Amino acid sequence: MREPSLPVDASNNEGKYNLLRKFSRYFLINFLLTFLAYLRGRIDELSRQLNNANDELRELRTTFGQVTSYNELLVRENAELKRKLKGKGKGKGRARDDDDEPEDEDAGDSRQIKWQRRVTHSSEEDDEVEDERARVSLNSY
Repeated sequence: MREPSLPVDASNNEGKYNLLRKFSRYFLINFLLTFLAYLRGRIDELSRQLNNANDELRELRTTFGQVTSYNELLVRENAELKRKLKGKGKGKGRARDDDDEPEDEDAGDSRQIKWQRRVTHSSEEDDEVEDERARVSLNSY
């Protein structure tokens, strides 16, 4: 004969197992939701920091452009003053070569070309930053 307690224990164990599975699922889902909320907050914070850094970088680029423009003005003014000094020197009987003058202008042109290359490169970086910013904002929703 069978003991009646075996089926009762088996169903009792199965009930405990089902209860444990439900609790485990609940705990896992709750943990994952909490973790996702933390990650979303962290991503938002990092996005704000990145935006602030980009704003600072944009300000620095603007300042750099202004300083570069001012420097170019000073270089031109310096070249004009050198020409005036050379003119006065020639009047006093000193012989100087005029070969230096085109080199100064060529040097200014080459600096301008290099600066334009850097600005072009910076624009490409700005496009990449904007693309990344768009990806981050799209993924945050």
